[in-house]
Amino acid sequence: DTDEKRAARGSVVACDFYNAGALLSLSDEDIVNVLTKTLLPSAVPKFADAKVVDSWVGKYAGTVSWFSPGSYVSRPPLEGAGTGVLPNVKCAGDWVRMGEREHGAKGLCQERAYVSGIEAANSLLKSTGSNGANQDVIPVREDEAQFKAGVQLNNNVMKFIPRFWVR
Repeated sequence: DTDEKRAARGSVVACDFYNAGALLSLSDEDIVNVLTKTLLPSAVPKFADAKVVDSWVGKYAGTVSWFSPGSYVSRPPLEGAGTGVLPNVKCAGDWVRMGEREHGAKGLCQERAYVSGIEAANSLLKSTGSNGANQDVIPVREDEAQFKAGVQLNNNVMKFIPRFWVR
């Protein structure tokens, strides 16, 4: 490697702040500084040595979806109205139910949105008879024993506590 190539190396870092209304009043520079001087170095100390050469900040107030606990069953399915009704209409995003293609957490996250997009594309290819190659989705690992125990404990407790916030 030449010195010029070494100097040109770098990384791209993208960060989304969810429910970050408190950051909207900050300048773009202040948001970049919060990320690069505080948050990233606290997670990975080597980030303290990073130099920002370019940045872009997008602020979108009120654009986060809000779903109430228990609303999962009301979300649209990945298959939309169904392959027998509208075979070329699929739903994708962190807000859809993926049925047997369910992947990871059922909450809202970019990874879930990404995977549902791949699964919707795969379903569209299949339902339209396309010869396109499906994209494989790597399955998530099985939950660890302590997490499973916590879920079971929570489910047992919730059998006896009324869910006022779901009705």
